[in-house]
Amino acid sequence: MDKKDIQAWQQEKAKELFDYSHKLLDAAKDLSAHHLEEIQWGMKNAMESAKSAAKNDLVKLKELQESAAKEAAKRATVYQKKVKSVLKEIGDDAADGTEKHLEKVRSSLVSWLEDVEDKIPGHADKLSKVVHDMSTAGQKMFKEGRKIVNQVADAAEKNIEDLRSSSPSKKKTK
Repeated sequence: MDKKDIQAWQQEKAKELFDYSHKLLDAAKDLSAHHLEEIQWGMKNAMESAKSAAKNDLVKLKELQESAAKEAAKRATVYQKKVKSVLKEIGDDAADGTEKHLEKVRSSLVSWLEDVEDKIPGHADKLSKVVHDMSTAGQKMFKEGRKIVNQVADAAEKNIEDLRSSSPSKKKTK
């Protein structure tokens, strides 16, 4: 690689890092907005409870607490889904970028081996085939690993949802 190629490569990498940092910043903004919504809801609920307690209205306070508990469970599910979607998007972007770079490395290695095959005596074609097969297998493993991680995350979320729906706090209080 000559100096111009290295500079072009460095500029490309700097641009990718800059773009990715903006994606992370946007994700942080989204997460902060979701978190702020929950804080505001919690503060509103706390103010209503404090007003009822100050008026010594215990019946209304109990109603507020019960409705807040139900609402909190619903809001937690929505919050979880929002956060999961932001994190999944970041993870997918990172995996796509990694996959793209792996493909570039693999194709560069294969083309280099093809160029060198004629210059290396004896069994160079076998070495080239082994490297090509290994890099292709690595790429397939990356894709399968990514698919498995997504399946495990989905299964875990489904298990949480099943657990949440099968054991709600519907116990009668005396």
